[in-house]
Amino acid sequence: MKTIKNLFFIIIGSIMIIFSLKLLIIDGSNEYAKIIGGICFGMVFIYPSLKRDSKTTSEIFVEKEDLEIPNWWKRLIGFIIDYIIILIIYSITLYLILQVYEVRLNKLFNSNLIIIPFYVFYYFIQEYIFNTSIGKSIFKLRVVSAIKGDKPTLTQIIIRSFTRLLPIDLFFFFTKRPIGLHDIVSKTVVLIKD
Repeated sequence: MKTIKNLFFIIIGSIMIIFSLKLLIIDGSNEYAKIIGGICFGMVFIYPSLKRDSKTTSEIFVEKEDLEIPNWWKRLIGFIIDYIIILIIYSITLYLILQVYEVRLNKLFNSNLIIIPFYVFYYFIQEYIFNTSIGKSIFKLRVVSAIKGDKPTLTQIIIRSFTRLLPIDLFFFFTKRPIGLHDIVSKTVVLIKD
């Protein structure tokens, strides 16, 4: 029963956040009080369901196997490096499209919407093929399935890649146990390579 209740609150909170982001990104609304309020109330709905006093599959796996998870700052710096690489790929692609087709995609569509496929595809390819990304590999980090204990499945990587798009995901790294929302939802964990 608790799982159904938590799932309900996560869905309600996610819907509030998604509609607020839609207002901001797609509609270009300047009703900032409504947008910020929607995001805050969405997080208020989601947070109790994912509260840290209950153990997630990822946390249970780490404790059971007695594994070392990386410090939050390693994951943050790895994310920043990955994001810079994504921005470079995004910029080069837009430049090439402009040169070849004489079309400025960032003028036709919102830049935030155009970068989403680059972001998801980058992490999907990197983590599915190599179990890491360029930013993570600098700190010798790898992604592992918390269910099987080895390479994550295709489904886990897809869930992981899309869950990263939720802004609330970033707040999970600044907790005592830096396991992100995308780790929890996809039942994966980032570990230090042996």
